[in-house]
Amino acid sequence: MTYEQMSDKITKLIDNAEEKMNELIEDYNENNKENTEVDTVDLSSKFSELQDYLEDYTSEFEQVEIQ
Repeated sequence: MTYEQMSDKITKLIDNAEEKMNELIEDYNENNKENTEVDTVDLSSKFSELQDYLEDYTSEFEQVEIQ
């Protein structure tokens, strides 16, 4: 697997999780009988942090020639 393939799979996974989480929270907010609401104002930024993780923590190893 290449870095690009892994990155694409992770991006799709995070996007899917964010979409489903938003849907679950929206459904809860519309249908709960507990008189509570979950605010999603900052939710997207949490997923953005996960998206940035790969770039922030990926390093390339130098090729060292042993003589």
